[in-house]
Amino acid sequence: MSKLISGFSKLTKDEKITWLTENYFHNHTKTKDIIKQYWNDNDDLQQLHDDFIENTISNFYMPFGIAPNFVINDRTYVIPMVVEESSVVAAASLVGKFWSTRGGFKTKVIGTTKIGQVHFMYAGDKTNLEDFFNKNKTELFAATASITKNMEKRGGGILDIKLVDKTDKLENYYQLHATFETKDSMGANFINSCLEAIAKKFEKDDIEIVMSILSNYVPECVVRAEVSCKIEELGGENPQQFAEKFYQAVKIAEIEPYRAVTHNKGIMNGIDAVVLATGNDFRAVEAGAHAYASKSGQYSSLSHCSIDDGIFKFWIEIPLALGTVGGLTGLHPMAKLSLEMLQKPSARTLMQIMAAAGLAQNFAALRALTTKGIQHGHMKMHLQNILNQFNATEEEKEIVTAFFDKKTVTHSAVVEKIDALRKPSINWIDFSNKSLVSFKLSKIDKNTKPLFGKMNGQQMIEHLSFLLQISNGKVAADYYVSDDKSARRKPFLNTEGELQVGFRASILSEEPDALKFNSVGEAIHDLFIQIDAFKIHFEAAKAENHPFFGELDYEYWQKFHVKHFTHHFKQFGLV
Repeated sequence: MSKLISGFSKLTKDEKITWLTENYFHNHTKTKDIIKQYWNDNDDLQQLHDDFIENTISNFYMPFGIAPNFVINDRTYVIPMVVEESSVVAAASLVGKFWSTRGGFKTKVIGTTKIGQVHFMYAGDKTNLEDFFNKNKTELFAATASITKNMEKRGGGILDIKLVDKTDKLENYYQLHATFETKDSMGANFINSCLEAIAKKFEKDDIEIVMSILSNYVPECVVRAEVSCKIEELGGENPQQFAEKFYQAVKIAEIEPYRAVTHNKGIMNGIDAVVLATGNDFRAVEAGAHAYASKSGQYSSLSHCSIDDGIFKFWIEIPLALGTVGGLTGLHPMAKLSLEMLQKPSARTLMQIMAAAGLAQNFAALRALTTKGIQHGHMKMHLQNILNQFNATEEEKEIVTAFFDKKTVTHSAVVEKIDALRKPSINWIDFSNKSLVSFKLSKIDKNTKPLFGKMNGQQMIEHLSFLLQISNGKVAADYYVSDDKSARRKPFLNTEGELQVGFRASILSEEPDALKFNSVGEAIHDLFIQIDAFKIHFEAAKAENHPFFGELDYEYWQKFHVKHFTHHFKQFGLV
C-alpha cells in the first residue's frame, strides 16, 4: 500500500488502523491488538473521546493520582494530578502535609485580565489612523455585542481596546490590543470570536488585517502562593543551615538561566499535572509561564525566597489562564470528577490551587537538591517503574526494593539485580567426576543430534578429548596469543560466565573433525584416559598454551574444562 493517502479523515476508525499498521508496522496483528486494548468498553464513552480530536485511533492513558493534605487559605484540599513522571505526586503529597502543620499555603489572585490582539498593517499617516480608531472605538465594542452579552451577565467581557504602534519593530505594523475578563471560562473561543468581529469592523481599504488571535502571555492574569514559618520550625538537624542553603539555591535560579529552566520545569511538574487533571490547556499555561519568567529580559526563577528576622518565606507569582466551565472541563468525565474533588472551584480558586501545587513541587525539589540530592528520592520512586518495565513478580519487587533500601538506585544497578535474580543456576559439570560424566554421556550415541552446532554425539566426545590432550601437552597448541590478549581474556575463566554458542578457537576447524574411534564407547574410554592424564601431567608441568586464552596453569585449565564440558553437555541437552 502507498504511504501517501488521500481522504484519510473519511475512513472509518478500523480502516485508519488497517492503513496505518500495514504501512508503518511489521507485526500488523500485534499492533492492532495494542491499539484496541486501550479502547473503552463503553461505546458512548469511547465515542466521546474520539470526538475530542481528529483521526483518533485509540486512547493514550496517563496515571491519575491524588495529593492529599493541602491546606490553602485554611481550607483542606485533595489535589488531582495527571502525570507520567515518578515522584511528582509523592513529593507534592509530602510537602502538602509538611506545610499543613505550619500554616498551610496562603494564596491570592493578583489579576485575571486576559489579552487578545488584532494584528494589521497600515502604511498611511499615523494621525489619520489614530483619528479613525478613536472615532470608531465605540463601534468596535458594539460589533461584539451579540458575543459578549452572556459573558457580561456573568461580570466579564471586553475591558478595553487600545491602538498600539509597532512600526519601530516592523514596518507598517500596528495592533489593536484588547483586554478581557472571562470569569470562570478559559475564554479562548470567546476572545477569538470577539477579535474577529472587531477586525471585521475595523478593516478598510488602507488597513490590512493579518490575523486576530488571543495571546497566551497573560502577565495581568497572575496568582501568588506563599508559605512561611519560623526557621526553627523547618525541622531537621540544622534548620538554619537548611534555610540558608535553600535561599541560595533560589537565588542561583534567579540569576542563572540554565538553572532557572530546570528550576521552573519542577514548578510546572506540579502545575501541569493539575492542569491536565482538570481538562485545561497545559501548553498555553506552559508558554505563558515561561514567557513571564523572561519578562525582565532574562529568563529567571518563577519562585522566590527570603530569610528575614528568623522567618523563612517562599513564594511564587505565576500567570495562569484557566477555566472551570466550557471546553474539555465540561466534557471529559475525569476532568469533571477532578473539579468536583476540588469542591467545584471558580477559575480564581483553581488558579490558587495550581499555584500551591507548583510551589509545593518546587519546595520538594529544592529540599532534595540541597540535602540528599534529587536522585535519592526520584530514583527510589523510579525503581517501581523499572521493575514494572521488566515485569517483575511481587517476590522480585520485594527482594529488589529491600536491596536498594539504603543503596543508590540507578537503572543499570536495578537491571543487574533483576538479572542476577533471574539468572538460572548453572549446573557446572565436574569433568574429573568420571561417574557423573559416564552417566551423562550414556544418554547419547553417534547419531544424537545437537541442540546447536554441527557435531554429532561422538564428535563432541572426541572434541572434549582433543582439548584435554592440549592441556596434557600431548597436542601442541602453538597458536600464538599475545600477553595483552591473554591478560584480557583469562579473567573470564574466573567468572560465572558460560562459553557462548559459536565460541571457537582459531586453531579449530569450522567443520567437525573426522571420527577417530569406531564407537562412542571407545571415544568415552579415551576421554577418561585424558581426564586421568590431566592431573598427572600438571604434577610436573607448570603451564600449557591454550589456543584462545594463552598460557594457562593447572587451576586455569581446570576452570576452562569445567566451562567447556558444561557448554558441550548443554549442546546435547545433558544439563
